[in-house]
Amino acid sequence: ARGSPEMPVLFPHSKSHTMKIFSLNVKGLNIPHKRHSLYTDISSEKPDVICLQETHFKHSAYPRLYLPQYTTQFHATSPTKTRGVSILIQNRLFETHRLLKDPGGRYIILVCTINSRTYTLVSVYAPNASQTQFISRLLNKVQDVLTGTLIICGDFNLSIDPLMDRSVGGSRPHRAASIGRLRELMTQYDLYDTWRLLHPTARDYSFRSRVHNSYTRIDYFFAPGNVLPFITDCCILPITWSDHAPVLLTAVQWSTFR
Repeated sequence: ARGSPEMPVLFPHSKSHTMKIFSLNVKGLNIPHKRHSLYTDISSEKPDVICLQETHFKHSAYPRLYLPQYTTQFHATSPTKTRGVSILIQNRLFETHRLLKDPGGRYIILVCTINSRTYTLVSVYAPNASQTQFISRLLNKVQDVLTGTLIICGDFNLSIDPLMDRSVGGSRPHRAASIGRLRELMTQYDLYDTWRLLHPTARDYSFRSRVHNSYTRIDYFFAPGNVLPFITDCCILPITWSDHAPVLLTAVQWSTFR
């Protein structure tokens, strides 16, 4: 399975010219104090790209994110105050090539050039049922526009390896087929769970369920095999003001990364 450490990550010798991507399910950003909490996180981590999930922004109106260093902002909103994803780019040499936004607020696919390097960036908030059907359709759309370096991140509402990625081990019986199908899709599209590759035996979690009194890892960064040698770090930060933890990916920018 692509979630297991079958393929080694070969790190470049230099860590200069890095790209940092920050991903977080914010569980709504319509309340000012939550936006302030996000601003504090961003100020601390200083990522190049910010991917947000579950912003709860509506089509008709939503608050502006006042981040002076991230004036390039893309939002996929929802008809109601549910779902919603965003991608924010730090101010620098930037060009948009393709932008696909889900009308239901489940994903953004952004093909762009940042500092002369081309990326396909995807921010995802998967439903909590029929995840693999959604992911399969999404990956088909990604494949149609894929250019340059592919990075897919977000909340997939599904653990790839329930024995390792749930505080209460084991999967729910009705999820077993979905997990198997997700692993098949990862193999089909040559996608790897970057955090697990870097931490093959570790246990860490990105989501806290107060209802079930449990923790799970359902927030991921996926990348294809040809990108893995450039990834130097992927870490899960502490859960604080959201019920999800931020996940931070760091990759080296080389000319061969294009």
